[in-house]
Amino acid sequence: MAAADPNPSLFVRPLGAVEKNPTALKLILGGKLRELRSVAGLDPADVDVRLGFSRSKTSRIELGRNGCKAADALALLALYEVTGEERIAEFLRLAQQSRQADWWRSYSDVLSDFFTPLVALEGAAERIRTYEPFYVPGLLQTSAYTRAVIKAGPGHLLTHEAERRVRLRQERQRQLDQPDAPHLWAVLDESVLMRAVGGPEVMRAQLEHLVEMMRRSRVTVQIAPLDVTAAIGVGTGVTYLRFALSDLKDAVYIEHLTDSTFNQRPQVVEQYRDMLDRLGACALTPAQSLEALRERIDKL
Repeated sequence: MAAADPNPSLFVRPLGAVEKNPTALKLILGGKLRELRSVAGLDPADVDVRLGFSRSKTSRIELGRNGCKAADALALLALYEVTGEERIAEFLRLAQQSRQADWWRSYSDVLSDFFTPLVALEGAAERIRTYEPFYVPGLLQTSAYTRAVIKAGPGHLLTHEAERRVRLRQERQRQLDQPDAPHLWAVLDESVLMRAVGGPEVMRAQLEHLVEMMRRSRVTVQIAPLDVTAAIGVGTGVTYLRFALSDLKDAVYIEHLTDSTFNQRPQVVEQYRDMLDRLGACALTPAQSLEALRERIDKL
């Protein structure tokens, strides 16, 4: 029997796509610090006082809302009696990576606060499952279709603002081109095919793009007939993020007209996962969905 590693890694390995996602790293580092604090028998207020932190600083770090500076990380690890040069160096390296700028921050001028959690974490997911009752999912949209959706949305945007949102969506889509891209499984309400968003030509190009995307091994598209979605009663768009690492909790994003809900509570996530399971089981198979798309294209 092999001897136990005297200095085991603080983190589950390999990190994969997560290692390039500062937001995900903040959450992982924060969660690990929370575990270490709990083992040490301290509460966040105790840590703040002992280390001379500002009020609630420890909690903000643990929740992934704040990055962790090297000096703060060393102080926390010393307080929690974490030893071993390799473990400490590993933590410091990931802490530094977590403080890098996320790619999407350059679009903060057009990125709504309620949409940020999804954009920040979808690239770190192993699997993205989504149901859309009104439009083709953003990760599968053509630029012309996106423009039409944005134009039809609430509020009035200037031309350059609308184009910035189009580019943001295109940047999100590029994550699907990465070697460690998540598997995207999208279920579309049948009515999505019937709405000629942007006109027949734009819609035809969009459906042809869907057909093309379905050739990818990591993209699955299903069409849910109207009687299926009526029976299951989804009612709104839902996106579920599944992460490969146990250090990251699965999450659901539920979109409304002018805001959204991003939730990682296991009991809530499980309810939406079950709903998506039932949708997938009752929807057309991918092969049947492909045929439905081709039939609709022929009619445009």
